[in-house]
Amino acid sequence: MATKHNKTGTCPAASVPASSSPEVPWQIWVTVVLLGLEGVGNLLSIPREPAAAIWLAAKCLFIVGLIRGWRWVFILFLVVAGLHVLAFSTQAPFLAFLNLVILLLVGSALRFFFPRDHRRRPEFEAISPAPGLFDRSLDA
Repeated sequence: MATKHNKTGTCPAASVPASSSPEVPWQIWVTVVLLGLEGVGNLLSIPREPAAAIWLAAKCLFIVGLIRGWRWVFILFLVVAGLHVLAFSTQAPFLAFLNLVILLLVGSALRFFFPRDHRRRPEFEAISPAPGLFDRSLDA
């Protein structure tokens, strides 16, 4: 599909696809790198522990879903990371701390997954009357 350009050579805003998402926040990229490093460890441990293949698949899902901005993956990731923080808190405090950092990083990118819809008016906002509708001036 060809895009029409204006005389200045820049694309008009209307030519940008409606489905384009905003840039991925840095918190998600840090999380993706950490998940990728953990995934390499899972990949290397598959011959010893076949269950590591499930965790590798989950990490791949989390990486793709977080980069693509899938809301259900965001929520699932927060739940799984929260469970990891609780599960490792007594057995391996350092791993629990790393999971907590990842949880906070992803949680701080909430606006990427749930952007504000500026087209809708909030329900709690009062409708103001049109100017002059109830205005009774004293000069009459």
